[in-house]
Amino acid sequence: MADLKLPRLNKVIISGRITHDIELKYTPKGTPVVRFALASDRAYKDEAGTWQNVTSFIDVVAWTLTAENIAKNAHKGSAVIVEGRIDTRTYVDNNNQTRKITEIVAESIHHLEWKPRTEGDGEASSEPPMPEEAPTGNVTSDDVPF
Repeated sequence: MADLKLPRLNKVIISGRITHDIELKYTPKGTPVVRFALASDRAYKDEAGTWQNVTSFIDVVAWTLTAENIAKNAHKGSAVIVEGRIDTRTYVDNNNQTRKITEIVAESIHHLEWKPRTEGDGEASSEPPMPEEAPTGNVTSDDVPF
């Protein structure tokens, strides 16, 4: 029997709201990182035919420029779309117990609304966030959809 070759696919796209204010931290080597939870709702019909909502709280980690961008431009309640991959890791807690965590490693985060965190005057900026990654290849006016 021939070996079945499966594609190596690990891609997640999820939308939701950030559940707490984001704190930018740095690794000992100076790499920016943020961790936050994303509340994502799903609607379904129960046995009686009534629509119900269930919310999943998904852990997300973002690194480098993506971490700096989300820390600068998002806050608790911000609606975002996270694109990334699922990663599972283990660690030993303070009680010497081995714990396992599954989280989304964000490759890009898209803001669904623009209400940046403001300091001082309380006025929101009208300037949208900078893109997280520069476009690759040659971009011409033919590439603009409008």
